[in-house]
Amino acid sequence: MRLRLRRPLTLLVPAALTCALAAGTLPAIASTDDAPAPLNTTEAPEPARGIIVKLADGADGAVTDLVDDVAAELPDDVGVAQTASGPADLGLLELSEQVESDDLDGAIEVLEADPRVEWVVPNGVRLPSATANDPSFRDGSLWNLTGAWGVEAPQAWDITTGSGNVRVAVVDTGLLTNHPDLAGQYVAGRDFVDDEYDCANSACSRIRYRNSFTSANDGNSWDANPADPGDWRDYDNQCRGMAAGTSSWHGTHVAGTIAGKRNNGIGVAGIAPTVKVQPVRVLGRCGGTDWDIAMGVLWASGANVTGHDGGRHGKVPVNRTPAKIINLSLGGWMARPADVREMCKFYGQISAVARKRGSTIVAAAGNNGRNHAQNVPSSCPGYIAVAATDQQGARAPFSNYGAGVDVAGPGVAIASTYNSGTKAPAAFPAAGTYGRLQGTSMAAPAVSATAALAYTAGITHPDVLERVLKATARRAAGCSAAQCGAGVVSAHRVLTAKTPISAPRLSGTPRPGGTLRATPGSWRNGATVKLTWLRAGRVVTTGPTYRVGKADIGKVVTVRSSATNGTPGIFHQSSVAVKVKPRLAFGMPSKLKKSTRAKLAVKVKAPSVRPTGTIKVYDGKKRIAVKKMKAKNKGKIVIKLPKLKKKGKHRIRVVYSGSGKVSGAKKSKVVRVR
Repeated sequence: MRLRLRRPLTLLVPAALTCALAAGTLPAIASTDDAPAPLNTTEAPEPARGIIVKLADGADGAVTDLVDDVAAELPDDVGVAQTASGPADLGLLELSEQVESDDLDGAIEVLEADPRVEWVVPNGVRLPSATANDPSFRDGSLWNLTGAWGVEAPQAWDITTGSGNVRVAVVDTGLLTNHPDLAGQYVAGRDFVDDEYDCANSACSRIRYRNSFTSANDGNSWDANPADPGDWRDYDNQCRGMAAGTSSWHGTHVAGTIAGKRNNGIGVAGIAPTVKVQPVRVLGRCGGTDWDIAMGVLWASGANVTGHDGGRHGKVPVNRTPAKIINLSLGGWMARPADVREMCKFYGQISAVARKRGSTIVAAAGNNGRNHAQNVPSSCPGYIAVAATDQQGARAPFSNYGAGVDVAGPGVAIASTYNSGTKAPAAFPAAGTYGRLQGTSMAAPAVSATAALAYTAGITHPDVLERVLKATARRAAGCSAAQCGAGVVSAHRVLTAKTPISAPRLSGTPRPGGTLRATPGSWRNGATVKLTWLRAGRVVTTGPTYRVGKADIGKVVTVRSSATNGTPGIFHQSSVAVKVKPRLAFGMPSKLKKSTRAKLAVKVKAPSVRPTGTIKVYDGKKRIAVKKMKAKNKGKIVIKLPKLKKKGKHRIRVVYSGSGKVSGAKKSKVVRVR
């Protein structure tokens, strides 16, 4: 299905309540009457700067092999500038210039018909959407920390203010690191905002870099400098479809909410003032592409980001200080639910990689005042979606709501670190400058900072951390589940809840007739723990052991550890897939002639199951044949091999991939070719 992005992702800050403030002073908190006017719902053209592909599992070749087919279907004077490869078989075909995504219909249809490709989406364009002696803390301006419906930060500080070993990635517009309330509060980050390209002639047989860096606005492309040069626009349509505007300093504002210095006598204090921010710049003057945003998220998690093959980016160094919390104060509402499902294939793939590495991703739910289920990426799998609330704990009028919203955070009149420059950053006065912004962009970092405090306390698994945030949230009258999920997060309640800090430990044999054993894992705050066993998500028994039977074949058996004297909904679990062990055998001649195509007979036996899966045959390290085994084959297939042209010994390996019910197996044999 074709993805149609109806609106680019936005920096999630409504236009109202944006200002630069004098050093050390903050004006009275504006009322919720200052919420933005209803948004214009006219659907703008869908911009795209390339095509993202997911290569099929086991596909031969690389994304570079797709260039010629794509180029033939592009508009005149547009070509494929270069390609990129990413984790999880993802690839990018980057165009020489931005186009409307409808112009990619032909190219996408060609790719969808290619058996080497699993799915395709356009590379859409996204835009940004205890006590302390800090003045704003003393005068009550930081209601998001101290107010009745703030995150209860001072109470949490009696337990922890965070750890310098915990990093929160602010995937945003970059950071002004010389702000006095942020100096020393960050670790090395990276810039993922790309340059533009031009076709050198009508046939687009030669690509040149434009070297204008219009969107990047810093004179270069991907690099190690995540400083925010400003994202102002001098005139309407300087960036296609975007109005003129001043710089937002969005990433700096978000960073201050998370880790602004505490007890330094100036400005503001962050919710987790001892943790470190990692600035990851993905949004420039003209926003950022889905690919660049995704690569920023993956890099922040510590995944290997290869960069553009053979291009200017080269190999991107692996992040040596990966972030365990990743904040995405960006998002975009899409008109068609079907398009959301398509786009979530991509963003879901990204979150799966990051979460496997232990990173929790927090994303703003959007400022459209609409159904959150159509916001990307916060509605996609693997993202904690955050709505915005006001000083009374009610959903802010601009905040998206409904299905998929997980929790809420303070998002109205939020004071934080800022800059007074309307274009490039102004030089800071001695005590810095501050500003008030509102939006789900401001609510997300409140949740990210709370998550960082929880991580400091040992609550490190992304699934468990999400459960704890939800189970300990508070709900005001104007913040129903339909409005803002589980409610407003509470840092204090997160830290005082009875929570698991390690998973139950499983041992034993996950095959019929075997016995599984479990220990409850480690818990904090004096929990009394119960072990519950589930088969395919359904409870089957309780206790420390489980006898595996035939009914478990092909199912996932889970042991869940939960506190009987704690908050409902908080648990940790470990799982194992129950499969039978196969016996693999194959036969082929021991001696072959160079001109002969040998037949290889494979037999797989598995108790109680008709084997299915894939048989792959290798000559040494080179794969020479693949064939699917279906239930109707009854475990037997014959594969005709290609000619083995090189004389001498060949080690033939047969690898059975297994299935949901049968484990994998492999076997080898040496044959001689004469």
